[in-house]
Order: sequence, then structure tokens, then C-alpha cells
Amino acid sequence: MKPIPFRIVATLAATTLVLLAAPSKEKRRGNTPEPTAPEDRAAPATSKSSHLWTASGGEKLEAKFLALENGIVTVEQADGKKVRFPLIRLSDEDRQFAEASKSAQPRPPMSQEIISKAAARLDESIQVSLSKAGLKPNPALGDAQFVRRVYLDTIGRIPTEAEALDFINDPAAGKRANLINSLLNSPGYTMHMYNWLADMLRVKDDYGKGAKAFLYEDWLKEQIAMNVPWNVMVRDMLTADGKLNVNGASGYLLRDAQMPLDGVSNLMTTFLGANVSCAQCHDHPFAEWTQHDFYSMAAFFGASDGFHEDVYRKTRKLAKSPELTQVGKGVVTQLLTANAYNLVDLPANRLKFPADYKYKDAKPGDPTVPELIRWTDTATENPAYKLTLTKPSQLRNQFAEWMVHPENPRFATSIANRLWKKAFGLAVQEPVSDLDDPDESSNPELLALITTYMKQAKFDLREFQRILLNTAAYQRQASEAPEDPKSWKLQGPVLRRLSAEQAWDSIVTLICGNEADQLLLRRGDDLQRTAIPEDQINIQTVKHMAEEMKENGTPLRGGGGKKGGGNARALALFYEGGRPQVRSGLLLARASELQQPAPENHFLRLFGQSDRLVSDTNTTDGSVPQMLQLMNGPVQETITSGSAAVAAALRAKSPADQVASLYASFLGRRPTSQESSRALAAMNEGLKVPDLAWVLLNSREFLFVP
Repeated sequence: MKPIPFRIVATLAATTLVLLAAPSKEKRRGNTPEPTAPEDRAAPATSKSSHLWTASGGEKLEAKFLALENGIVTVEQADGKKVRFPLIRLSDEDRQFAEASKSAQPRPPMSQEIISKAAARLDESIQVSLSKAGLKPNPALGDAQFVRRVYLDTIGRIPTEAEALDFINDPAAGKRANLINSLLNSPGYTMHMYNWLADMLRVKDDYGKGAKAFLYEDWLKEQIAMNVPWNVMVRDMLTADGKLNVNGASGYLLRDAQMPLDGVSNLMTTFLGANVSCAQCHDHPFAEWTQHDFYSMAAFFGASDGFHEDVYRKTRKLAKSPELTQVGKGVVTQLLTANAYNLVDLPANRLKFPADYKYKDAKPGDPTVPELIRWTDTATENPAYKLTLTKPSQLRNQFAEWMVHPENPRFATSIANRLWKKAFGLAVQEPVSDLDDPDESSNPELLALITTYMKQAKFDLREFQRILLNTAAYQRQASEAPEDPKSWKLQGPVLRRLSAEQAWDSIVTLICGNEADQLLLRRGDDLQRTAIPEDQINIQTVKHMAEEMKENGTPLRGGGGKKGGGNARALALFYEGGRPQVRSGLLLARASELQQPAPENHFLRLFGQSDRLVSDTNTTDGSVPQMLQLMNGPVQETITSGSAAVAAALRAKSPADQVASLYASFLGRRPTSQESSRALAAMNEGLKVPDLAWVLLNSREFLFVP
């Protein structure tokens, strides 16, 4: 077992500069959420004083307990920095301390009885729809199919041989519910949810011009690991202040800092399923949104500024300075550019209607007035709309309170609909980006019901998924996806190919076992050292920062490019919980712990990982390069030449046991008698264990969710 390399950050002169550049206290910052009402969320358990944590290898770290969720402990150092690490890496005494601290948490999970009743109610709604259509539900899944499906849908990878067989051989009556609970409370859940959210939120390492979003990525993983409710997480992203290299929560809005109107369109689509993109330029031709509606909503962000061109010009000038030649242009850009991404609020709303505005309800160049949109089913006295629009500097806060309010007509529905698609392969209403008319869904009653459950779960995404995974509908055999999503009656989940991330993480599991679940990438700490006030952006400061970071072993990287400039061995330096292997040029870590997104020539991108330019653009379409990756690429080479799965099979006592071991590793099940006979016959004719591994890797069954 590898020890935890606790990242105790040395005190630098740059630390003082970070504090000087901290956001104003007038607004609540996303990286330190203020307490909220009990009905909104319960604060995570915290110890009143610091605790001296000891890793399995003897390393020590003094920090305050914040949370234990999903198998990951989150603590806070005296300087406010958060560190997360797998529970299993701690000493026995510290594991007990973490468990005891968690037991004081005022927001316990729902009882299994409540979960089962909610799941049964969803099944009833589905059954009514099936009966009306004269259809019957699909047969129930067997244990082998279930264990593979639930592993893929909860932690994003296939089970190991031991994990699959332990479940299949378990005689306990409630083993499915127990497995669901265990997986949703494991480190793999955080990794899989991060992949899912990263696609939705368009998470990227590089925001352009050399600015890195590592702190935002670390923050997002922390929120998932601490099981922060969705409404709290979204509110923090929308109200955050500060620089990209100071406050991780600001990374969401700074993603579109140079195109703020596009940012408004993106967040409306992402969080509300409001199809407003066309209305940015003209009245929507197929929906009720007008251009006036769009600008009235965008006005809530009219007093916010995210990209500071003057700061960027200053950094560009310094990067070209002959006095910094030894430091390097790429390094100077890396050290300074993030300072130009700084989310602040101004005293006045600057947004105006465009010069080409052609409708009678406003004139070109008129100032915009913030006004919230309503849907046709919105009650006049809806409490979500009770806002006080006084200070322009508070417009974002007001918008966020409306957005995440339980009575917002679309917020709970949007995330519930998205999570339904995550579990079943198809949303109740497709596409997930258009919820303008819920009556157009495949099952309006079901859509309303999951909306209610999302609110009752207080936007706890883990608990909501517990309900879905415990339904009989989820545990049925899959069906082909219908041509018209509105005709879907949910006889069972739709047949799906593994996502790029699921395929990659499953391959890493075959090579490394479940060890990769404990390797956590963290790069934001070093980024924080580059935060400096505008009046200190000069040659002396850059030289000092570069020297300090070099002395403290902080890698300084320039460049990048379309292929990401990905150096696997360099990236391996940034992990907590152990260091990943690098084999055949592949960094063997989970997809969530690699570059975001991966370089264009990486397995993940070839298998359809999104480029993160637009939400929900990942794909599972097949291609020839995908076949080549599995048939004769570095992935195939690594699996057949020393993977954990092949090594386990080679340790088996007989050829029949070797075959059974490989089937359990790759497909999560025992081979049928016919499959076993064919494999043994081939082995008698010279087929080797690695050859059979190659066959199973390239089988269609391996690439599909059961």
C-alpha cells in the first residue's frame, strides 16, 4: 500500500500576494459556503480543533476534519487549504476518528425503507404507462448483469474479478441495495460523477491564453467528495468572486468570461433546460423565448466582469521582455495569465440591447432591465420570484437565489431529468437541454414525480440516485433505444455503449485492479501561488515567483497546443494517495484524474470524450481508430503483457479456471459451458491466456452496459 504524499504547501512570498488578491467579503464566496437554512442543506460535520492525521506510511498532517463522503476524507489546513485523500490510506486510529466525526453529521442518508417506497412509486408510474400502451416490462436482470451495470453506472468502471464474484456468490437477500449503497459511498463515485459533470459544465484545463483552471477542477471534485447538495454547488458557482487562481468556484463563470452572453445561454440550458440560444440573436422561431427575454435575463450579469484585458496586455508585454528570456515566454504566461481572469461586480449594470435590435419593445442601445423569465405553468405568486433588485453588485446573487430555489419551475426538473438519463440511457424528456414544455415528455407524470423526489432529497444527488438504482425498472434487461424518444415507455433501460470514460476506466481496472480508485490528481495548490495584485505584475515579481517555485519543486510548464502537450510522467507528480503507473506511454489513472479533456490522440478522445466546447457533446459512435486502439494499440499491448487481469488468470490452477477468471474480469460473469468449451479447445490448439484476453477485450459485450 502506497503512503499518502500529503501536499503540505511551503510558505512563499506569493502566499501573501494571494491574500492581498482575495475577493471582497461583501459577497459570499464559492470556496467557503456560508451556513444555509436546514431545509436547504445541513453543514458537513467538522471537528472543533485540528487533528494530527497519520498516513499508512507514517507521514503526518495537521488539519481539521470537514467531511467523509464516498470513501474520501476532506480536511482543512490552518491556512484554509483543503486536502482530500482516500480513507483506506489512513492509520486505523484515524479511520475511526473520521468515522466518528462523520457520525455527528446532521444530514444522515435516507433509510432503505424510504428509498424502497420511493422506488416502488416510480415503478408504479412506469407500469401505468406500459399498461396503457399494452406493453410488458422486460425480464429482471440476473446478478452477473446487475453487478456489471451498477458498477459502470455508479463508479464508472467494470468490477474486478473478485468484486464481481463476491457479489454473485453472496446469498444475502438485500445484497443489491447494499451494493448500491457501498458503491455510492466509494471514491469511484466521485470520479464518475466528476466525469459526468465535467461534460455538462464544459470543464477544461486551459481557458485560453495560457490560463489554467486546475483550482476549479479541484474545487468541483471536493464538492462531489463532500456530497454538497446540487443547489448549494450551483449557487456557489453563480455567486463566486475572485480570480481563477484564487477561488475555485469562480471557474464556472470565468469559463465564458470573454463571451458573457454565451455564458448566460449556456447556464440557462445547462441548469434549467431552457432552450434560449436562438433568442440571443433574435426571437426564437420554435419556442416562446424572445430576444427581449434573453437580454432581460442577461442583465443579471450586466454588472459582472470576468476578463480584464488591461491585465492580460500587461502579462503579454512581460512575456516578451528580454529580461525574462531565461524564465521563458511559456512559463511567464503560465505564471501571470490567470490573473486576468477575475470575477468582480461593478456598481452599475453595463449591458445594453444590441445595435441591431429590431423589435418594438426596446430600442437599440437601450439599457437592459433585469427581469426573470416565466414559463406558462409558473404560478403568479411563486416564491422563487420574490426578489429585491436594489444594488447592481447583488444582481448575480439574486439570480442565483431564483435559479436554485426549490420552487423554480425547472431547476429540480432539469437535474432530475439528467440523472434519469445517466441511469437509464434516455431522459424522461429529450433532449435534456429543452424542458420548455414538460407535457411533451415521454411520461409527464414520471417527470413530475422525479422532480418531487429531487426536492424531497434536498438536491442530494447521491440519495436521488439511490432511489433510481433501487427501482425494478433499472434492474430490468435493456431494450433498444426507440427512434422517437417520446414513444419510450421504459420497458427497461436502453442498450448503451460504454462512454469513453467508462471504457478507459474499465481498461485501467483490468490493468491495475481497483488501485486506480485511490489516485487523486490535484494541481490547484501550485496555481494559487501565481495570484498577484495588478500593481505587482512586474519583472521582479515574476523572477521571484519562478525562483521560489523552482526551489520548492513546483513544475513550471509552458506550451500546450491542440494535443495538450501531455507528458504522462510529468503529470504523475501531481497525485495524492499514490503515483500512477506509466506503461506503453499511458498514464494509468482514472479519466477524472487526467488532462481535461484528454489530448486529441488519446484513447478517451478517440472513443468520444467531449472537447468541452459545448455541453453534452460526448459521443458513443463507433469508428475505425477505436477498433485499432483495442486490436493493436498501446491499450491492447498493456493488457496482454502483464495486466492484473491476465496475471490473475495465469495464477489459476487449470485452463478451465483461467478461462473463468478472464470472463469474470472482462465481462463480470462466468463463461457459459459452450464458451468454456470453445476457449479450452482453442487453448489446446495453442491459444494463450493473453490471446484470450485480447479476444474478450475486442468483444462487443465488453463495450456495452448490460
